[in-house]
Amino acid sequence: KGQVLARQQFVLNPYQYPELKTEKASVEKEETESYVKLDAAGTTLTIGKWSGWIDYLDIDGKPMLDDHKSIEPEFWRAPTDNDYGAGLQHRLGVWKNPQMKLKECKVDGNTVTSTFDMPSVKATLVMTYTLTAEGEVIVRQQLKADKDAKVAPMFRYGMQLQMPKEFNAVSYYGRGPVENYIDRNSSEFIGFYENKVADEYYSYVRPQESGNHTDIRWFRVFNAEGKGLEFYSNAPMEASALNFLTEDLDDGATKDKVIGRHSGDLIERPLTQVHIQQRQMGLGCVNSWGAWPRAEYQMPYMDYDFTFAIRPIK
Repeated sequence: KGQVLARQQFVLNPYQYPELKTEKASVEKEETESYVKLDAAGTTLTIGKWSGWIDYLDIDGKPMLDDHKSIEPEFWRAPTDNDYGAGLQHRLGVWKNPQMKLKECKVDGNTVTSTFDMPSVKATLVMTYTLTAEGEVIVRQQLKADKDAKVAPMFRYGMQLQMPKEFNAVSYYGRGPVENYIDRNSSEFIGFYENKVADEYYSYVRPQESGNHTDIRWFRVFNAEGKGLEFYSNAPMEASALNFLTEDLDDGATKDKVIGRHSGDLIERPLTQVHIQQRQMGLGCVNSWGAWPRAEYQMPYMDYDFTFAIRPIK
């Protein structure tokens, strides 16, 4: 009695994703040789001219980034047991810490464009940051691949940031509440979900990638006062928030099969690690000793273009 045998979710009205327009707007600007600071509607955005990244993001004077950590791209995940079985920690290793050499940082009104050379993966990365009059930050991440080069696939394509630990709760409109990935998500329905960041990590026996959500319409990270940041895109995206950095969950080139680490050994960081990504490679799960995810769930070497917005929650 009461046992659910099957369920399904059907689209009656497709979700209308917003347009992300990077229009010219009048914002306050302070520019030096080392940085450019833009202000509008209580949002202060600081881009380093030597780093090319968003180095500071303050809302009404309150820092949103932990300990001056920049918002940076990421192409790697902590390998799963399936990844290790297929040797992907080696095969995809070029994307773990790819060199990003700043070539140019150009300021044009309320938009800053940073161009990076990525020699190890034979690509160019163009980051565009726009502060709107409403105080939202539009981030565009463009990867231009070398059509003649042969480079391994990547684990994920997106951005990461670290917020102070007081931002310890999430709410989102997407697939949940259980973690899910592009080839393992039909069991989780699209809906509105809330959770504590501390409960977003699933304690696998061994630390590994965890906590992802697909088909995200918007993703919010906030504190006890309800203040924080909302992330959304012009298409379905993926997101997660954990109290661990990727390197905390990564066992490196090999995992110890005799003793090894356990999730119970992990110590939470005094921060909230946020992943905002266009897409992450599937999990595979065909077997755990060599099978890759199916081709349509991989992240091949090619051009990528991802745009998302950061909206203050006040």
